[in-house]
Amino acid sequence: MQEIQQLLKVLQKISSKNLLNSYLQKGKSLEGCYVNGITQGEFNSDVEAAYKLYGTDQSDVRYKMLKHRVKKKLYNTLLTIDINNTNVAFYKETECSRLLNIAKILLKQTEYHLSIGICNKVIPIAVQYEFNDILLNAYEIELTALTNQGSLKSFNEKRKRYLDQLQLVGLEKEAIGLHQMSKAHLKSTVKVRKSLLNELPSTILRLKNIVSEINTFDSFLSLYKTSILYYELIGDFVQIMNITKDAFERVQQGEINPARFDIKYNAYTLIYAHLRTKEYAKGLIYANDFYSLFDSTTKNWFAYMENYFLLAVHARQYELATVLLHRVRTNTSFTTISNDATERWQLYTAYLYFLEPKSPVLEGFNYQNFVTSVNEYSKDKQGFNVAILILQFMYFLKKGDTEGLLYRIESLKKYILTHLKDTFSLRSKLFLKLLMLTVTEDYDAASCRIKGAKHYQKLIETPTPGDAYAEIEIVPYEHLWELILESMPK
Repeated sequence: MQEIQQLLKVLQKISSKNLLNSYLQKGKSLEGCYVNGITQGEFNSDVEAAYKLYGTDQSDVRYKMLKHRVKKKLYNTLLTIDINNTNVAFYKETECSRLLNIAKILLKQTEYHLSIGICNKVIPIAVQYEFNDILLNAYEIELTALTNQGSLKSFNEKRKRYLDQLQLVGLEKEAIGLHQMSKAHLKSTVKVRKSLLNELPSTILRLKNIVSEINTFDSFLSLYKTSILYYELIGDFVQIMNITKDAFERVQQGEINPARFDIKYNAYTLIYAHLRTKEYAKGLIYANDFYSLFDSTTKNWFAYMENYFLLAVHARQYELATVLLHRVRTNTSFTTISNDATERWQLYTAYLYFLEPKSPVLEGFNYQNFVTSVNEYSKDKQGFNVAILILQFMYFLKKGDTEGLLYRIESLKKYILTHLKDTFSLRSKLFLKLLMLTVTEDYDAASCRIKGAKHYQKLIETPTPGDAYAEIEIVPYEHLWELILESMPK
């Protein structure tokens, strides 16, 4: 059933046409009831669907045949459905691909004149949107048709154009391949990511050479994304700000195809770079300016709001942070985001509870239940494990639970020895050591300030590491330390 659920999700996403009114839903057929049950959430498994439709289990041959028919029709629908033209480039690319399929059919049937006519419709669209691989396919079909028509002059002219395009696409594919290789390595282990650092400068240099030679959109995009990836790895977010600002300017000047460039991704990255460079005031201005770019019903909006929220928290604009959190938690699409994203927002809410416990947005949020139930040391929370440990420690500290804190100290010591051995973990290690001081100094704020001065000064002097290794500081450690000291007895 999962495959059918995914197909229905894709079809609903790319088309404004209501699938419930499509040919699958004519009359009260079993196919219609099946699709309707899935889209309405009535069927969440094959077991439920088979029982409600046939009064049997999913091994029933009738149910298997029903699934097969629906799946086949859904895949066919992908080829014929009217795609939304809100994403103009995607709409045009799909249109070109469909036309090329028609041209190939006509070519196979030796209708050379008709095939060339279809290609003539594709070519100007492909040129306008820089679909160079599609353009190459159109030239190839056209050349094959001319081969069989016997016009040598036209053939020679088209062949030269085809060969030039073939060379251009070859370089473009090389650029795309270099970016894909880099991205695949980034999604691997930390060890692999570290090794990638040594290779990326030469990769970027090669990409720059390709861009200078052909200057196509896809070659630029490969350079743009690979450069951002590299500077994230080494923690140079100033360079990322420069890259994204330059991209905005080039789009405005028409140097980059505006129909294909993802302005929202660029905005998201620029905001994130301001967060990492601690330029919070400027980042908040940009975050407000670009807010209207994002549809609040989409997952991208929630991702954008994470950076917006963190900018507000890091800037100590807690009132703004509560407003942003309220927008997120009251958004009707909140239930549609992934479990990981939901847990992150729960974590942000818990930290805000520590900062602004009387905020109205926190009404109904069970702080105690969340802190005591959230799992730590898990791979799916990579980047947030330290944030969870800190939150749990602060919870017991606020309660004055000495026994719980002593247990936590042992957990922190083990975590430091096991997970924070590298230099990029220094900030987290220093802050956890400061936390342990609160117990060993018997909750004496003055004594903690004195004994922790060396660690605190080193914390201030230690920059945040690159994105590949960093634990996320939901609240800057420096701010948290001051808040903790203020909450302790004088």
